Amino acid sequence: MGYQEGGFPTAFWPVGYPALIGAATWLFGPTLFGPLLFNLIAQAATILLILWLARRLGAGEGAARLAALLYALYPAHIAYTGDTAAETTVTAVTLAGIALILKGRGGKSLGWAFLGGLVLGAAMLMRPQTMLLPPFLVGALWLSRGVDWRRALLLLVLIVAGMAVVVAPWTMRNRAVLGAPVLVSTNGGVALQAGANDLADGGYFQVEKSPLWAQVGIPFAERVPRQVEIDRRLKAMATDWIAAHPVRWGTLGMRKVALLWMKDGDAFWSLDASHPERETLWKIAQGVNQLFYMALLGLAAIGIGLAARAAWAGRQGAEMLVAGVMPLFCTALAFGFTGQTRYHYPAMPFVVILAAWVIARRLGEPSRAPAAMSGHDG
Repeated sequence: MGYQEGGFPTAFWPVGYPALIGAATWLFGPTLFGPLLFNLIAQAATILLILWLARRLGAGEGAARLAALLYALYPAHIAYTGDTAAETTVTAVTLAGIALILKGRGGKSLGWAFLGGLVLGAAMLMRPQTMLLPPFLVGALWLSRGVDWRRALLLLVLIVAGMAVVVAPWTMRNRAVLGAPVLVSTNGGVALQAGANDLADGGYFQVEKSPLWAQVGIPFAERVPRQVEIDRRLKAMATDWIAAHPVRWGTLGMRKVALLWMKDGDAFWSLDASHPERETLWKIAQGVNQLFYMALLGLAAIGIGLAARAAWAGRQGAEMLVAGVMPLFCTALAFGFTGQTRYHYPAMPFVVILAAWVIARRLGEPSRAPAAMSGHDG
């Protein structure tokens, strides 16, 4: 049968997470056991990767352990573990790809960058926007003086090559069944147009339920067989609107960024729906989570400032700037597309690393030089 919707081949939703759910169902049957088991594995891997990344970036052993503890106690992290959503898996896979790239950045072997690219390619099949991450990551490595510009360019080429190896077969499949070389999915136009139209407020927007759908010129009932054409038309509508309203788009972009980071309650939606009789408990949990989240965010902002100052002065602590990549990346995506709260979730492991580093510094624990700075690959 293949990846289909209504009897037609599709690529509207990125294939990565549906494929994982399919594997879980094949292994464990049509129950929630398989997907939730995969969530637990992903969350355990995320905590281990937080430990490794914090140490690798020179945060110090105490900060690394504190970061892992903070993430384990993070209420939204706990809530997402019980939900069949892509956030937990894509976060773990993205962290693994970044860890592999960092492992080899200062050593003689460049194979780690290619391996990291392969893993980021898998993340891209779940979240196509991952394709834009490598320049942010490599740029931070260069700015933090972790690599020189020549090695930075080489790392970028190897990472992109690894991603291409993983994604290319799916792109070829799309060319064969959809008649167009769709890289991963056909929902890019929907995502872009959601944040670039006269009715947009920066948050969640469904063009198919708005008067704007008439401008697409294709009946909604034909959305699956004509998805490539719809994607192109929505992208054209969005880019035309941006060109006609650059100031308004910029202002809307700032609102999207505010919406992205302002609250942290999306993880609790599934609990509200599945256990409405415990509404009071979920509201208390959301309140506790929001306070916890805002504290982490404030500390992380201080950490990014400290890391940027260290990078400017060429002092120890500069490489913690790399931990700011994912928050910056999520912010840039929100500015360009949509400011839905859940899209900051992949940045939270790095937020807790930065927060823990600031706390450890305040308590007097010294940072250590990152492994690559000392000329070996630990």
